[in-house]
Amino acid sequence: MYVSTSRLDPATATKAVEAIVAEARCRNRAAGVSGALLFTGKNFVQVLESDDAAIDSLMVKLCADSRHENLIITYRVPLRDRLFADWEMAYSGAAHFVRRRVVPLLDGDDPAEQRRASLALIDIMYHFTKK
Repeated sequence: MYVSTSRLDPATATKAVEAIVAEARCRNRAAGVSGALLFTGKNFVQVLESDDAAIDSLMVKLCADSRHENLIITYRVPLRDRLFADWEMAYSGAAHFVRRRVVPLLDGDDPAEQRRASLALIDIMYHFTKK
């Protein structure tokens, strides 16, 4: 899981994120990656699931993507079971209401709090996919 700060123009962000999701779904399907994305209007939060090599390759691309900045990996563990196995990229539109839950991810001073905040957001994202 990572969090980053959007560099998208707020006036066109909704359409831009929809295009990002469509592209990610195609690429993730080909790479064997599943996951979920939250966009708060200010920050991206993304969970990615695959083998280490696929994740590492994808993270290099994500770190170089000019549509966001300040990418922080907040939670990384070996994959046992996929939470988003049915989704190349789960996304249900802008989620402004979770913005306050993203703030602890941005402050890397307390790893335990960052882990708790990451797990709470993963749970929210998982429940979005089960509507």
